[in-house]
Order: sequence, then C-alpha cells, then structure tokens
Amino acid sequence: MPEPQASARAGRRRVAFITTSMIVGGQERVIMDVVNGMDQAQWEVALLLTKERGPLCDFVKNHVLVVPEFRRGALGAFRALPRLVRWMKAWKPDCVFTVGLGDKFLLGRIAAQRAGVPVILSGLHCTPGPEHVGRTILGKWNKKFMHLNHGVTTVTEDLRHYLHEHEGYPLEKSHVIPNGVDTEHYHPHDPPAALREELGIEGDHKVASIIAALRPEKRHDLFLQAARQVADQLPQARFLIVGDGPSRADFELQCADLGLDEVVQFLGSRHDIAEIQALSDVVCLASTDVESAPICMLEALASGRPQVATAIGGIPRIIDDGKTGLLVPPGDVDALAAAMTRVLSNDVLAAQMRQASRQRALDEFSVDKMVRAHEELIERLLQAKRS
Repeated sequence: MPEPQASARAGRRRVAFITTSMIVGGQERVIMDVVNGMDQAQWEVALLLTKERGPLCDFVKNHVLVVPEFRRGALGAFRALPRLVRWMKAWKPDCVFTVGLGDKFLLGRIAAQRAGVPVILSGLHCTPGPEHVGRTILGKWNKKFMHLNHGVTTVTEDLRHYLHEHEGYPLEKSHVIPNGVDTEHYHPHDPPAALREELGIEGDHKVASIIAALRPEKRHDLFLQAARQVADQLPQARFLIVGDGPSRADFELQCADLGLDEVVQFLGSRHDIAEIQALSDVVCLASTDVESAPICMLEALASGRPQVATAIGGIPRIIDDGKTGLLVPPGDVDALAAAMTRVLSNDVLAAQMRQASRQRALDEFSVDKMVRAHEELIERLLQAKRS
C-alpha cells in the first residue's frame, strides 16, 4: 500500500472515495465514471479499496490514486480502521465519500471523523423492496453512526424518502444524484461482425440480453422461464446472459431443464458491454425486490436499445413505458415473456423505441451531469463548513 503524499495542491481540493473492490458491477462502474470524470484542475481524487483492486481498476485513469487492501492480512478486519485513519491524516482529504453499505460505510466514516476530515458523504445505491419495509436497510451499526454524515446521496427519490421515513435521516441532508452513462462510449452502432461470428448470431436472429450479476435477487430464473415462452413463439430468438456470480451453476442447470441450451448462452463477465448492447434487440431485467438505477438499463438507453424490465425501485424513472421500452409487474413471467415477444416481433415499435431511448439518455442521464452533480455537492458542503 503506497504512502500518501501530502504535497502542495495548487488550490485543488482532495476527495477520497471508499468502496470494497472494483469488481464488475453497476455500482463500481458508477464510481469509475465519477473518479475518472472529476475536473483535474479543481480536484485531486483517491480511490480507497478495503479489499483487492478488482478488474475495473484497469479502467481507472492514471491521475486517480488507487489504494487497495486496507483489510489485508489475517487480522485485516481489525487493522483496517487504524490504517484508514493513518492514511487520511497523511493525505488530508477535504472530503471522504463512502460508496455502498457494509464495512466501507462504517469504517470509512469513523476513520474520516477521527482523521478530522471536514466533509463526510455516503452514496447509497440500494433501493429497498417490499421485504425491507419496517426494518433498517442500513444495519444496526451503520445506522448508529449516521450522525457523522454531512450528507447522503441516493440515486432515486424513493430511497431518499425511505431513509427519512424509516431510518430517521434528515430529508434536507440527503441528495438525489441519478446515475449517468457515458453516451460517447455507449451509442447506437452496428455490432462487430467478429462478435456475431463468435456467438453464432445470424442475420435473422432476434437477441434478448440480460446483463446482471448472477445472484438470486436478479431473478435470472424468471428470465429463463420467459425465454422458454418466447422461444416457443419466435424460433429465431436467441438469449444472452452476461455476467457471473454465485448462482451461475443453478441457472445453467435450469437452462438445461427448460431445453434452452441451443438458444441461450452464458457469456460470463465481459468488457465489451457496448458491443453486447449493440447486438441486443432488447435488454431485460427480471428483478422482483431490489433495484435502484441499474446501469445496464442506462447503457441500453444510450445504445438505443429497447428495454423490458420489472416496475420496481428506480427502473420506472429510467424506462419510459411504451416509448423507450416496456415495464412489467415483478414476478409475472407471462407478462415478461409477452413484452419481450412484442419488442422482438414488431420492427416498427422497436425502431421507435431505439430512437426514443437514445434521446432520453442524452437529455437526462449523461455521465457528465452525474459527475458535475457530485462536484457541486462536495463544493457546496465545503463552503458551508468554511462559513
């Protein structure tokens, strides 16, 4: 772990973001876009990782200081806090910004308070589903230390109000910053011929993709059940499952049981998501309980791809139902299959959705707007501390 340098800043402020690891996930891709996009003339940025670096660190720009493994070693869980305190005292950040729940939320804020950091912020990306109502989503100890926060950011308005109504956090100290997407990287284009050849996607095939970690809450089981119905009606339909996770083996077994091995491909983690999006005729999500502002849906918008997803969490804020895509009730396999079939079989509707999706991304969900909102909030809180 490199020693921080408390060198002259030439008028720049310092902000340290803290998360667990830069695995391939939506929250991590948001962090990557924020740290990469902050104005270098105004900000020095560090990315602190309580555990290992993770593959997305390869895409973090060189001007961002990346410091991993504060929890390294056999007693890492106990040593992480003093290590974070020492590092912050040496680097002297103006703001510490924890991202997500868990250890980094608790340890990052306590370390920042002990190191005398002027502004402590936390970004929360989880949107509570029905099973959370009536109980804390923060956890006992994280909730106990909410007084350390000068502010919290959420990606949806419903989470902001949930924190106020069910967790008792002041409404005026929470701020909605919607996720954004790189509309230059994700844009409408023809997929590479090499990708079509690799995946065996022919000209008459219609492709439905789900781009999400293979975890139970993402409900790939419902996507596969819907795929069975779609394939029965549209023999030219093909299905791509992009991502990896602990439930992969279970979903692969289900795929075989449904007789879908010839039309479904499990692609694992990929770094060519923009090309996968371009190859997809519809991008789907089948989650039934928890979703905030899923990045794959924003990428679909920017790529000009129609979306089909369940109407939970922040998804209805992203998908303009009937215009950019279709919303379905959570857990309704028949509705999910019908929506997928409708988009895949109606070329006129799909073309209209492609155009509307791209425009919506440009108007409302650019990564530049997201980054500037983070900068403005941090600066505003710093100014308030000085006054």
